[in-house]
Amino acid sequence: MTITVCGLIGSPFYRKILTQLSEKNIGFETEMLNPFKAGDEFTAVNPARRIPLLKDSDNGDDWVLPDSSAIFHYIERKTPEPSLLPASPADYGRALWLEEYADSVLASTFGLGVFRRVVFPQMQGKAPETDAALDVVRSKLPEINDYVEATIGDNDWFAGPDFSVADISIAVQYANLSFAGYVPSASRWPRLIAFMRRIGSRDSFAGSHMKAAAAFANMEKLAVDPGENL
Repeated sequence: MTITVCGLIGSPFYRKILTQLSEKNIGFETEMLNPFKAGDEFTAVNPARRIPLLKDSDNGDDWVLPDSSAIFHYIERKTPEPSLLPASPADYGRALWLEEYADSVLASTFGLGVFRRVVFPQMQGKAPETDAALDVVRSKLPEINDYVEATIGDNDWFAGPDFSVADISIAVQYANLSFAGYVPSASRWPRLIAFMRRIGSRDSFAGSHMKAAAAFANMEKLAVDPGENL
């Protein structure tokens, strides 16, 4: 079996799968795939033109699977242990909801609203759109942070007692905010910050996270006034 994950280290969805594979101790290869530069052959296998893309030689040389959620659950079905899906139906349902919430609401708000406005212009040699990104931080992130803070409560993980897809999905999105220079206020959202520290101590998450952080280390970051308590 040869598992190959195609994408870019800056993508939270790409790192979602790398974290899963590392957590399960599944060997894998990576292949750089820039969806903004890929040709028509990429559209043919993935009309949404998003990363990651998975290849698995067990299914033949031409087999590919797009979308991080489809990939995640394919891997869970193929290699069930250690499971990253909760055992109880209630926790399982909660994990699937939080995965969807992270992949949609967090991704669109954090990614399009903040990360892309800070990082993408600099990749093109332009000034970051910091004012627009800060507007999103001020107007939209407090409500999201409040929900995430209330959802984890006093628990270590988001969907039951064990580490799961919910935790990975949420953490990779907040990681991209940090690459743009925003970290939620520890005094205002202490449970969220404690969660990020917990997951940051796991080798499965830290490995790809540190590679991504290094890729953006020299870029200009947001400067959030501590007095705003954001």
